[in-house]
Amino acid sequence: MTARWLAPALLLALAPLQAQQTPRGRFDDARAAWDEGRFVEALETLEALLEGRDSGELLGEIALLTGELFQVREITTDGRAVRWAPGGRYAAYESGSGGDLTTHLLELTPQGAREVAALGGGGLAFGPSGGELAYLAVSDRAALEAAQARLQAGVDPGDRAARTRIRGEMARLEAEYTVIVKRSLVSGTEERVDIPGITVQGLLFAPGDGALHVLGVAEGEGEGTDLFRVAGAQPPARITRGPGTKSDPFFAGQGAFLVYGTGRGTFAVMELATGQVRDFQGSTPVASGDGSLLAFVGEGAGGGTVNLLSLATGAEEPRVLARMPFPIATSTTRSCPSCPALSGLALSPRGDRVAFQAMPREDWELFVVPTAESPGEVQPTQVTREIQHDLYPVFLADGRLLSMKGEGRHRRSHLYDLDTGGITWLFRNNTVRTVAPEYEWAPNPDGTRLLIVAERDGNTVSPERGVYLMDLSRQVTREEVLARVRAGLASERELRARAEAMYAPVEEEIRQVVDRITVPHLFRYEEALFQLGSKNVSQPGNRPAIEYLEAKLGEFGYEPELQWFDARGVQSANVVVRIPGTVSPEVVYAVSAHFDSNTRSPGADDNNTGTAGLLEMARVLAGHPLAATVEIALFTGEESGLLGSREYVRRAVESGKRLVGALNNDMVGFAEDHRMDNTIRYSNKGIRDVQHGAALLFSEMVLHDAEYYKSTDAAAYYDAYGDIVGGIGSYPILANPHYHQTHDHLETVNHQLVAEVARVTTASVMLLASSPSRVGGVVAVRRGASLEVSWTPAVEADIASYRVGWGPEEDPLATVVTVPEPRATLEGVPAGATVSVKAVNRRGMEGWDWARVGVER
Repeated sequence: MTARWLAPALLLALAPLQAQQTPRGRFDDARAAWDEGRFVEALETLEALLEGRDSGELLGEIALLTGELFQVREITTDGRAVRWAPGGRYAAYESGSGGDLTTHLLELTPQGAREVAALGGGGLAFGPSGGELAYLAVSDRAALEAAQARLQAGVDPGDRAARTRIRGEMARLEAEYTVIVKRSLVSGTEERVDIPGITVQGLLFAPGDGALHVLGVAEGEGEGTDLFRVAGAQPPARITRGPGTKSDPFFAGQGAFLVYGTGRGTFAVMELATGQVRDFQGSTPVASGDGSLLAFVGEGAGGGTVNLLSLATGAEEPRVLARMPFPIATSTTRSCPSCPALSGLALSPRGDRVAFQAMPREDWELFVVPTAESPGEVQPTQVTREIQHDLYPVFLADGRLLSMKGEGRHRRSHLYDLDTGGITWLFRNNTVRTVAPEYEWAPNPDGTRLLIVAERDGNTVSPERGVYLMDLSRQVTREEVLARVRAGLASERELRARAEAMYAPVEEEIRQVVDRITVPHLFRYEEALFQLGSKNVSQPGNRPAIEYLEAKLGEFGYEPELQWFDARGVQSANVVVRIPGTVSPEVVYAVSAHFDSNTRSPGADDNNTGTAGLLEMARVLAGHPLAATVEIALFTGEESGLLGSREYVRRAVESGKRLVGALNNDMVGFAEDHRMDNTIRYSNKGIRDVQHGAALLFSEMVLHDAEYYKSTDAAAYYDAYGDIVGGIGSYPILANPHYHQTHDHLETVNHQLVAEVARVTTASVMLLASSPSRVGGVVAVRRGASLEVSWTPAVEADIASYRVGWGPEEDPLATVVTVPEPRATLEGVPAGATVSVKAVNRRGMEGWDWARVGVER
């Protein structure tokens, strides 16, 4: 046990002292325990506080610590593109793609949301009154699919030019079969709107007379887009003219003006009554709630500017509200990666404040500036001050500011009270460890409800994403938070009990090894790699990195294998060492990290940290073989397309290597705050729990989890060997703003956190390589009242028995028996049950994952 897990006797001794504390003091202790990952202790205290008489004053804080403060309902498990109708009575989301694209229309009530229609198409736009909508549908889906099939027939997948040509033809075909459908929200009746000669790209309604407008390309006019008004039986009327692409159009000034982009860093404002067009240098134009004011980002002497144009007064020139000493940027990825930036505007509904995001140093922060007339430019007020990116501000109707925090792979919605300075993390997950990345946010018109697209189940692999309705006017109840706390407490107790049982036979052996891991060793590896600058395959630092890794592993007593191959026209190599198994040497576990970096980045976190952790693991495991073979693989070319991992796996498959489990670490040491936390990124739940157990028993690190392996080196393992992947990475818990930047420097790394990752990884692979792997080939056949279950014998040489369990979906291990052979006859197994099997070796170590099969209903 580590020191942070207090002995029961000590807890009893502290009980009188705890009894004298105020509820606030006890909550502060619980919060500290939570931050340190002592979740059982924290949840026990929170449960007691919620059961006490003074729970009301702490209810909101307990709710925010353990999950969400506001009521949340799941609308669907598969949706995206959320939007609201004016008035907020209706909302919509999309699901499916291609010919299966569907828009789901929702009616919102005080009790929640109900689906009123499933529309066969997408691109929905609501009318200004909230009484009608329009969407894009396919006129003849069967004919379109047949035409697309003919177009793709015989095309060589390896012919890039042909694929590019086909994509263009496919888009032309889709446009040919696309029609506009208008629908009444009152009667549900629909009508088709024909606009011959125009390829439609988007729809919007004018706020004044509610006329439908389409953004599209007129036949025979190249690729330039324009806006067309569609009214009654009249041919579409062209609104905009001139060459080029018009983008992101919207109406302002009660429909008197049209605003649209005209190119990179330029936009236009058209007065519809006269047709007069004024061009502006600037980006991100936004209108106030009544449309009378227009704000945009410009660039002036000395940096970016926040500008305000009054449409109501007909002012000729915009007024500069504030000037920030940063160049402007057109996206959050920044056109100038080494420069600070200014971007993203939001005007409050009353038009009295403008919010924007700026980058005074390495990360985006939020600022607010008043729009009231003043003698000169105003110094903006900084709203956020945190190392993670703060992005995409949106004002709610009551003046509060909604914004997103973090990187694209895990952004989190926050609400800022600009009057009090209060900050509320909105959408969490009411579980202790599972991460819920968010992707879209849409507040309703009155700012009381929020639609969120997120992965509440933590699965970032499947394309399905849930849609959730958050009610900002209704907080969770004491009973709901108490149930949440009790569920988390039960889960944590069960996780810890399984971890202790799993590791018991090898706990002391593992402890002796992981206790040798030190920060000084790790820092020296990190420092040496950092001195090489970028280690990208195209950069001079790549070859010296290979030489350093080879030499360092040689110092530990290994004979490294250099896997040379062509990497984007240059020769580079993976560096691999092998620790042969003593019982089942043909059974292999791989532990990997990539050592290359982005072309412009020295890669202190991405991924010197992962590399250094494996070097330290190699040092402490030298001369300590395990039952199965362990290979430590340091990959090249990850940043150039996962080249090294693909090469390693290609050779493994070609040689017939029996790879049964893999851990891949990437970006594990970002120094965000005081917490020692990271993410298990896994495809296999058994390995996930092995790593949770390693963190609980052998480290000070707090691990969360997310199903995540695509677009990482772990994907190569999965593609070739299936569901065998685990590992640790910062994403999606730690949103490092230095990612892929020139400032990914050594001082941004928490070296103690890297050591904790090394301890967890070493303990995890020691447990895996000491245990039976998952068996395969499980078959269940009904023979009268009996169920005959058989499976492929475990691949390890020291198998003593097998455990077989069965039960319903909610309790799949309700009954467990032990059998000596890879077969069992089970009685009383009902249809619909799940049968699970794992092997047990002569050391008493159970397999780290169950193999499962469903019993037919």
